[in-house]
Amino acid sequence: MDDKHRANIIENTDKLINRTKYEKLAHACKAKGLLSPIMLQNLEKIEPDMCVNWSEDEKQYERHKRLFIKITKRGPTAYQELRMILADLKYDSALCVLNALDDDSRMRSIQKREDQKYERQLSGIRECETLITTNGNNNNNSNDMHCIDRSDGAKKELNINKSNCSNEIMLEEFTDEIYPKMRLDVKKSTAVHTHPKLGTYPMQSQYNRGVFFMVNIIDFLSNDEPRRGAEGDAESLLYLFRELDALLNSKYTTNTECFVMALMTHGTRDDDGFERVTFHDGSIVKVEDIERYFHNHICRNLQNKPKIFIFPFCRGNIADMGIKGKIQTDSVSYISGNAKTNIPQLSDVFICYAASPGFKSHRDVEAGSWYIQKFVEMMAANAHDTSFEEIVKMIQAETSKLRTVDGHLQTANSVNMGFNKALFFNPGVWLD
Repeated sequence: MDDKHRANIIENTDKLINRTKYEKLAHACKAKGLLSPIMLQNLEKIEPDMCVNWSEDEKQYERHKRLFIKITKRGPTAYQELRMILADLKYDSALCVLNALDDDSRMRSIQKREDQKYERQLSGIRECETLITTNGNNNNNSNDMHCIDRSDGAKKELNINKSNCSNEIMLEEFTDEIYPKMRLDVKKSTAVHTHPKLGTYPMQSQYNRGVFFMVNIIDFLSNDEPRRGAEGDAESLLYLFRELDALLNSKYTTNTECFVMALMTHGTRDDDGFERVTFHDGSIVKVEDIERYFHNHICRNLQNKPKIFIFPFCRGNIADMGIKGKIQTDSVSYISGNAKTNIPQLSDVFICYAASPGFKSHRDVEAGSWYIQKFVEMMAANAHDTSFEEIVKMIQAETSKLRTVDGHLQTANSVNMGFNKALFFNPGVWLD
């Protein structure tokens, strides 16, 4: 957050408090991911020696004040996010306090503000011109996301909902040697393959074949169970895509032929049917908000290029936990509700899910995710001469054969969003 915006909130805290309701504002901040549930719990706690003889109104005022102060420490887009929340809640008088600082900051529409926010945040793809894949330090089991220290002493995750690569974070290439537990023999192509009827996405460059970007969260500051076995998933995926000639670092995304993102963390489906994922610091983000960063009008460098999302997390809480002490699931607490479809309009996007909507995905604490195991196996064996969509069907078929000791299974599925050409990875061969 800019110093002038931070100062504006602090100097006008009383005005903002008087023009908003604490409960509604706190709920909206949590729903939008501006503040995590853990952060709000900490705001609610007032030290006993501090509030001696305080009335309930005075305690509520203190919580309200802390909420605004906390927002000033929530990253470069927090001011804009607060504006959007105030607009959604129709707190017009409070919104005027924020808008008065900048004559040119008056909002034409909420949608336009959202688009501008996503445009700036995606500068990690365009302006910064770097998309790096990394799983952090392979010897660190706490968390495989890169992070930086915030002024409030907490860790700020490399989380596209809160970061701006152009002025805060420059990712570095993952260059470590990789020794996956699973033995992988990635077969190489003998020719560049094409599809005579569908058309084919270009995958023939020697140095710009693709970018693999991975977020692998193992430990959480909240009470969520650590994702044991996820280290093996990270190693297997990194090894696989390095063998597929994908770059683990790209300085020029305009030339990249393909983009693959793996997001490995806990997931669930909320009461409104939205799928959400949890980050290390307790932040909860809608999956559709992550997908939105790849809209064609926002992510121009990847227009007309294949974009693959690998989402092995749970999509609900239906199913048994599996083998006690052996099998885990990538879910958080389940909230019942009617399922809805909330997928933004994208093109050239293929989403790989480890589970069906509402269901858990299974992860062996030693071998790793069922889905990731089969993903790397099938890709290693078939990417040399088989299109990606065909391989995904093989992955889904193999995953469906697995069972826990209680007989529970997992049905992987996929979503094609304008992914209208064939994609061959062609490992080991190139034409330029």
